[in-house]
Amino acid sequence: MTEQLSGNPSTTATARAVAALKGPRTRRIGLWLAGLILGFGVVGYLAGPPLMKWLLVKQLSTELHRQVSIEQIDINPYALSARVAGVSVKADDGREVAGFDELFVNLSSFSLFQLGLVADEIRLQGPRVAVARVAEGRYDISDLLDEWLKPKEPSPTPRFSINNIQVSGGKVVFDDQPKGRVHTVSDIGFALPFISSLPYQAKIVVEPSFSATFDGAPLALKGRSTEIFEGNLQSELNLDLDRLDLAGFQPYLPSSLPVRLKSGTLDSELRIVFKELSEKVFSFTVVGSAHISGFDMDEATGAPLVAWKRLDVDVENADLINRRFAVRRVALDGMEPYVAINRSGEMNWLRLVEQIAEGAGGEAREPAAKPPEWSVGEIRLSNGRMHWQDESTVRPTSGDVLDIDVAVGKIDGTLAEPIEISEATYRVDLGDRMRIGRVAVKGVRIDLPRHRVEVAEAAAREARALLVRNKEGKIEWLSSPVLKTVRKAREDLSDERPWQTSVTKLTVDDVAVRVEDRSTAPVAIQTIDGFSLLAENLSTEPGKAGTVSLKSRINQKGSLKVDGSVQLMPLLASLKVETQAIPLLPLQPYFTGFLNIALTRGLVSNVGELTAQMGKDGMNATYKGSLTLGDLLAIDKVNNADFLKWKSLYLGGIDFRLQPMVVNVGEVALSDFYSRLILSKEGRLNLQDIVRKPEAGAQPVASAAERPVAGAAAGKAAAPVPPTTAQAPTPPIRIAKVTLQGGTVNFSDFFVKPNYTVNLTKVSGRVSGLSSAADTVADLELRGKYANSAPVQVVGKLNPLAAKSFLDIKADVTGVDLVPFSPYSGKYAGYNIDKGKLSLNVAYKLENNKLAAENRLFVDQLTFGDKVDSPDATTLPVNLAIALLKNNRGEIDLNLPISGSLDDPDFSVGGLIIQVIVNLFVKAVTSPFALLGSMFGGGEELSNIEFGAGRASLGDTATKRLESLAKALTERDSLKLEVTGRADPEADKEGLKRVAMERAVKGEKLKDQIRKGTEGGSLDSVEIDPAEYPEYLKRAYKEAKFPKPRNVIGMQKDLPVEEMEKLMLTNLPASDDDVRELALQRAETVQGWLIEQGKVPAERIFLVPPKRGGDDKGNGSRVDFSLR
Repeated sequence: MTEQLSGNPSTTATARAVAALKGPRTRRIGLWLAGLILGFGVVGYLAGPPLMKWLLVKQLSTELHRQVSIEQIDINPYALSARVAGVSVKADDGREVAGFDELFVNLSSFSLFQLGLVADEIRLQGPRVAVARVAEGRYDISDLLDEWLKPKEPSPTPRFSINNIQVSGGKVVFDDQPKGRVHTVSDIGFALPFISSLPYQAKIVVEPSFSATFDGAPLALKGRSTEIFEGNLQSELNLDLDRLDLAGFQPYLPSSLPVRLKSGTLDSELRIVFKELSEKVFSFTVVGSAHISGFDMDEATGAPLVAWKRLDVDVENADLINRRFAVRRVALDGMEPYVAINRSGEMNWLRLVEQIAEGAGGEAREPAAKPPEWSVGEIRLSNGRMHWQDESTVRPTSGDVLDIDVAVGKIDGTLAEPIEISEATYRVDLGDRMRIGRVAVKGVRIDLPRHRVEVAEAAAREARALLVRNKEGKIEWLSSPVLKTVRKAREDLSDERPWQTSVTKLTVDDVAVRVEDRSTAPVAIQTIDGFSLLAENLSTEPGKAGTVSLKSRINQKGSLKVDGSVQLMPLLASLKVETQAIPLLPLQPYFTGFLNIALTRGLVSNVGELTAQMGKDGMNATYKGSLTLGDLLAIDKVNNADFLKWKSLYLGGIDFRLQPMVVNVGEVALSDFYSRLILSKEGRLNLQDIVRKPEAGAQPVASAAERPVAGAAAGKAAAPVPPTTAQAPTPPIRIAKVTLQGGTVNFSDFFVKPNYTVNLTKVSGRVSGLSSAADTVADLELRGKYANSAPVQVVGKLNPLAAKSFLDIKADVTGVDLVPFSPYSGKYAGYNIDKGKLSLNVAYKLENNKLAAENRLFVDQLTFGDKVDSPDATTLPVNLAIALLKNNRGEIDLNLPISGSLDDPDFSVGGLIIQVIVNLFVKAVTSPFALLGSMFGGGEELSNIEFGAGRASLGDTATKRLESLAKALTERDSLKLEVTGRADPEADKEGLKRVAMERAVKGEKLKDQIRKGTEGGSLDSVEIDPAEYPEYLKRAYKEAKFPKPRNVIGMQKDLPVEEMEKLMLTNLPASDDDVRELALQRAETVQGWLIEQGKVPAERIFLVPPKRGGDDKGNGSRVDFSLR
């Protein structure tokens, strides 16, 4: 056994140690050590606490310059722990500025081996701090801060290792006296499991935590740190904040900031990570989420600016040092921005940006750094509402954009990739100006580098709009705001590339628009409802065309339908347009102020193709199709009677082109039409008053002659006015055919009493080949019935559209009964009409502005009846005029040719015809023989027959006049002729003497014929040659019984012919009775010729006493005629 023990070395060592401990030396060391421990305990328990308390109170009071008190200090020297309770720091006024309830520190024995402070636990309960800001930049502890913040020499990091650091129940009160606010951070809790600067502790993970309540908002932070002081550094901190009131920070925002934060709470669940990636390369990142709820911000003026219910920001990675930010999602719920534009065109948001920029303008700015890198994975706006107020337009606009929901895809700072908006919806409420029940946009791609916007689908429905044109003629609707900033931005715009926009599908449904034009009286109201639109593949890219389909109701009854293709850039549209029964009555206010007619009904319809193209020379448009204006009725407001109406006015085969303007119409058809012409009791035709004139009232017509002449003046050809500027050429116009069917024209004359009314019925006809081209004419054919009995026909050729009008027409009206015209004959002639018919044949030819016209009036069996007392009746012998115009068959057949030039400003076709007729009747009663001469004598005056002085025989001229007069009397057997012989006392006396001398000369020749036995005739038939005249004159001279000149021997002298004629004329007798007898003889000669040669019944020719002397008619040697 002994051997075994001796052979085991461990057993031997143990035995030796036991032996040593039992030795006296060992006992002495143990006793000393036990005494030391006991002494250490006695000092720690009994002497240490008072001493420590005294030292701390003294030192802290000195350092803090304030009164410090400590209630109790406990030390456990064996556990290396200490407890300090009831510490309080008070200001001079006795107010506590700092303190805590209890501080517990437990040191570790490893402090001796690590040559540094090692604590297993530090626990602080109820710490309290009260700080007051007394002025700008000054606090009640500024004396301490100034001292602590003085620059000091850097010192090496001390060696320490502290574990289980805990703070609980802390409280910080900040009294901001200048702002009048008190902020409280309560329930402060802090936990730091480990922090160390010792080498062996560098790899230990530290997980700190912090919690507090800031002005009632809880805050919680948890994290961990590794390698804080050596090697690479990484720290993490979880920041949890619950309902932090942001409005409390408003007093600490710069006063120059033009906004005021009213409310808002901040919540966060963030993780903050700090890493040292390599030497001197760090990253400071934030991940997690933050939320701002109940946010409300106003302008400094108190005007609302923006508010929202909740903003959620989900941060994926925000590297603050390297300026790289990645946001996973931004969600904004219930956002309410307020957009206001004042009368000066300033938008509140842009104005605030400018003010903020101006406020920062004075600060020194560092050189521009590299822009940060950022990206947002998703943006979501929901339940938004934008308030809009625009006072920069003619009529201020206010309203809301409601229920805004927008989903935006990923966006990065480079903006190289398109921004995608998967969906955006909203509705609009701008009061009665515009309401939209829903607007939805889907699949939007915004490519900023390429300047492209692509929309997959856009839709709007349940829209209501009111468009107003005010009394000044300005449109009051949703005009773009007049923004000064926008104008400046356009000036600064460097990228002038055009934006291209495309919409794959656009849908508009259930739209109603009300248009009120208040510039008219009454207000003109147009309505569009049931509007729907489907458009596909619309694009502003040049050459890209899309399709559109549109339907709508117009003015409640009408309909509009449009289908076709549209190219936006450059504009090119090809559309099929169809309208049906669009009412025209709402257009009445546009012409009611200018016309005295009221449109009570009317419908317009069309079917056609419309093209529009924008070219270098501007807009060009074409239309091919038809147009119908149907069921039209217009009322004459002055006379309160129908003025114009028709069943249908149809224009077919329309081919219209704008540039150069060309108008082609295949057919114009007017059916079942009616027009009424009214001559008012004031003597004005309603056509004259259709267009309103500034002056009120009409001038009455004074006489019968004045009324038709005035009426004709209204139809006077307008005098050509020399143009002051070059006139545009007349566009080519062609109308292939115009047809009229079933027409009626009513004429009522209220100027005469009783009134006169007549109808021109069954008006029909055609005009073919109308054209504005030169050297073309159109064929005209019209027919109708006057007073339902007398046929009316107009045929011929015309060209009213050419630059130089051409006309060659003939018109006939046959058998118009004249009895209905008794109101006119009674008023102006003084007699009613018992019987008579009128036929009219006219032929007009206009060429080169020269008019030649034949107007033939044929009146059959015109018979006047009872006399009518009328103040307007003429005093002229009307029956005589009719007797002069009427032939033996009871017919009045007149041809009234006229001619003239349209270039003459005083030329009037209607006025000239009326004047001819008036002159005809005046001439009939004042110069009847001139009228008869124009009718039967080639225009000769038939009122007298002239004779040679002293003679009563008829010459050739006189015989010719008598033949014309006899013809007129034969054709007018109701006329009776009075014949008055007339002689000139002087001229005819001399004439009688010359006749007596001539007869004496002829008597001498007759004597020779008798002596020679030659057969002869009467004295008047004897003819004397000029050669034999002197001989026979000499004989007659000798036979004459009067004293004659003699010579010296008493014999008769031989005298020259002139002397003999002079002596004979002097001595031949001629008395007044001879002159009177000559006048009577002349009348009898004329009477005899008319009875014998003219075959005029003797009972119709009366001799009246002869007259002597001349008058203003000239030659007194004549026979005068008068009619009875």
